[in-house]
Amino acid sequence: MGLMNDHDNAVRLLVDEDVLKGEWVGCHPCINTSSLRIKTKDMFGPVIKAMHHDMTVVKLTGEA
Repeated sequence: MGLMNDHDNAVRLLVDEDVLKGEWVGCHPCINTSSLRIKTKDMFGPVIKAMHHDMTVVKLTGEA
């Protein structure tokens, strides 16, 4: 959610492909005493687009 503060698009959003396989994604709304649960398709669709950012899907490997 912090991307909404990146007005210069200096941050590059990388998303692990496994995250996109889930129905839900959890995040903090710029305060760590709260959490949001958002449908993955909504978060990485209209929400990210509204923040004027693109995402790059990556495959992370290693121990879980």
